[in-house]
Amino acid sequence: MPLMSRLSSLWRNLVHRERVERDLDDEIRGALDLMVQEKTRAGLSASEARRAAALELGPPDALKDGVRDIRAGALIDGLLRDLRYAVRLLRRNPLFAATASLSLAVGIGVNSAAFSVTEAALLRSWPASAPERLVRIVATTPEGQESSFSYPDYRDLRDQTRALEGVLAYARHGTMLPIGAESHLVLDDLVSTNYFDVLGLSAARGRTFGAADANRQPVVVISDTLWRRVFNADPSVVGTTINLTNRSYAVIGIAPPGFRGLERAVPTDLWIPAESEEGETALGNRSSREFELLGRLRSGATPAQTRADLETIGRRLALAYPAVDQGRLMGLVSERDRLRGVLFPAFLFMTGVGLVLLISCANVAGLMLARYEARRREIALRLALGVSRRRLVRQLLTESTLLALVGAALGLLLAAWLLHLQPALMPPMEVEIGLDLRLDPGVVLVTVAASALTVLVFGLVPALQAARLGVVSSLKSQEQPAGRRRLALSLRSLFVLGEIALAMVLMTASALLLRSLLHSERMDLGIDTAKHVVLFDLVPGVAQYDAQRSLLFFEQAAERARSVPGVAHATFARRVLLSGSGGGAEQRVSIPGVVLPQGQPSIRIKFNAVGPHYFETVGTRLLTGRSLTPADASSSPRVVVISDFMARRFWPGVNPVGRHIAIEGRDCEIVGVVQDARINHVHESREPYLYLPFAQAPVHQGTLIVETAGDSHLVTAAIRDRVRALDPNVPMTVRTLDDILRLAFWQDRMAAGFVGVLGLLGMFLAAVGLYGVIAQMVNRRRQEIGIRVALGAGRRSVLGLVLGDGLTLATFGTGAGMVAAFGATRLMSTLLYGVEPTDPLAFAASAAVVMLVTLTATYIPARRALGVDPITVLRCE
Repeated sequence: MPLMSRLSSLWRNLVHRERVERDLDDEIRGALDLMVQEKTRAGLSASEARRAAALELGPPDALKDGVRDIRAGALIDGLLRDLRYAVRLLRRNPLFAATASLSLAVGIGVNSAAFSVTEAALLRSWPASAPERLVRIVATTPEGQESSFSYPDYRDLRDQTRALEGVLAYARHGTMLPIGAESHLVLDDLVSTNYFDVLGLSAARGRTFGAADANRQPVVVISDTLWRRVFNADPSVVGTTINLTNRSYAVIGIAPPGFRGLERAVPTDLWIPAESEEGETALGNRSSREFELLGRLRSGATPAQTRADLETIGRRLALAYPAVDQGRLMGLVSERDRLRGVLFPAFLFMTGVGLVLLISCANVAGLMLARYEARRREIALRLALGVSRRRLVRQLLTESTLLALVGAALGLLLAAWLLHLQPALMPPMEVEIGLDLRLDPGVVLVTVAASALTVLVFGLVPALQAARLGVVSSLKSQEQPAGRRRLALSLRSLFVLGEIALAMVLMTASALLLRSLLHSERMDLGIDTAKHVVLFDLVPGVAQYDAQRSLLFFEQAAERARSVPGVAHATFARRVLLSGSGGGAEQRVSIPGVVLPQGQPSIRIKFNAVGPHYFETVGTRLLTGRSLTPADASSSPRVVVISDFMARRFWPGVNPVGRHIAIEGRDCEIVGVVQDARINHVHESREPYLYLPFAQAPVHQGTLIVETAGDSHLVTAAIRDRVRALDPNVPMTVRTLDDILRLAFWQDRMAAGFVGVLGLLGMFLAAVGLYGVIAQMVNRRRQEIGIRVALGAGRRSVLGLVLGDGLTLATFGTGAGMVAAFGATRLMSTLLYGVEPTDPLAFAASAAVVMLVTLTATYIPARRALGVDPITVLRCE
């Protein structure tokens, strides 16, 4: 089929070229004949006249070129005349021009902004030189879950791979940057020293890391954004020393502008060589997996060859280190694989906003049809004076193109404004988050393509319809023939049907997401969301506290918080559930008497370190055994509380309280089982979880958790003052449980809100289109309505007549929309929780809203029909 299509297209081009050449030859022969006639009348013989005329005309090829130039110039002049005429017409009809342009601007602007978000979140390549050669290295555990790498894993991969010319490692952390009397929470990436080399990036000022930085004084490269935000773009920062948490670092360089790290939505503030931190962290522990790996393909190497190379290295590591690497499979995700994986969500997202553009186009097409009907005498007169129908279509398409260009310009302005709303839409966070949104050439190209599409959608059909106008009938009468009127009206009705159907799809999707959000907010998260809880994030490590001294600080802070009137409970923890960072920390656990997957001696399980009475404070139910108490001190026997899912997975049907497990090689007794809680995300799958006593696993930072008996705002200031009095050098950030929950449900709320806005926007545009059609129907049937009233028809009868037309359109449009939504919403199944894509309540509610809005849009012109004066109408007729 493709070959036949190409041959057919080539044949059409050849025929068209021959026709053009034949026309040119006819013109040349005509000019030659005229010149021969003139010279013959001047006294020359026929042969002499033909020879002289040929010499004056010049070579045929040059003459053909001249004729083509004349034709091109005439075409350009014609287009300019069409454009000037279109401008004059739109200036004489400002209401129509404004309505059509703004309708298009909404559709184009929303689509341009949405594509910018899609490109930044999903489609944009790695921020590096030759990003197509970068691959993400992945590892899969025996349980089928994707896991990160330890730094020893990275070293082995880097040294043993043959298909990659470079491998980099990075791990996200948070640290405190004291500037003057304030401390700023910044995000740092712990990276391999070849990080910038593999990415192919150079520092904007100073230098990046080298191999020698692994064993010298700690150094850091800061981002251009942090350099401008905190250091006021001071070039002398390079070479100075800054303090991060509890260490000093020399600033050796500033990253290139626009480089935000390798995480799309959460930009990195600074980069630290991982090997310079080896003495401060568990970097040499092969069980500590927190690094992500990225590799650059060698010239000529293919992803398939590289994948085989990585699989070989993975088997080699499993044999060398069976305790930690047995059963782990290694592979890669190429740039092509990554793009293939994000195409469906990108398509789904753009389809939703694309429906708004289609509704806008249908709306403007209806306006254009109504306008052409009003201009039928003008169009008929132009046809009668000899204007070709092709020339007329060109003129009408020029008007549509001008509207599309105005709509595109306004749409770009709207898109820029929408993109600037990103900070206001982001969830409450201590650090700066957000995508790198910009109207780059790709977005402008999409806008131009959308504009061209709108010209075809809303300009071509009305223009062709207008060109088929009956000349004689239109010049004889002000009225268009009944058949033509019905055809024009049926086309407008068809556009409105499409608008209502598309709006129904958007409204149904919005209703499903809203139902999903309500279900999610009613889920049991493993904590009591009705409690008044204040969270004080504290980082004693900044004040040079070691782990034991940090434990003492948290115990004293909790004691002081309990002494404040209005405080019900106070405890502390390494992290708070659903609070983002720190939720991926794991401990290696051996379970005597339990066979682990693929015969592994141990398994990695996520954990939290919590203070006494933690479960009572946050509202996590104790199912069996006991909670953690002050008696579980550092010198006491090691204990642990486990989640219900862990108990049922490893000890099905048996009470695990009193049993012993080994955590990082240390024997621990299980003293309690608590309900499952969400660790990082509200929609995550359940998994085993450990709660260790904070005293037996102290850290340099944590959160003081305070439950208040009433309004937490009344006691927050008092608690802050008492804790700060312990040591004013310890950084403190105050949050509430409501802040945590807003962040946890932000994505669901944004999805429901975004699609809801699209649905309301589409419904409004559809209502405007329906209003225009019914208003035109009322105007066309004024004589009929006048006769009905003269014969005694009442107000109810006239109102029912007009409302019937509107409800017929609304019913068919809603029905078509329900059928389309039934198929379209199945694509949303991965975005829905606790509700089916075919939920009848969502469909019924959407249909009711659509019918109510369309009924309102119909009622307004129906009321106007009641004011028809039969005497006036019949006299005019």
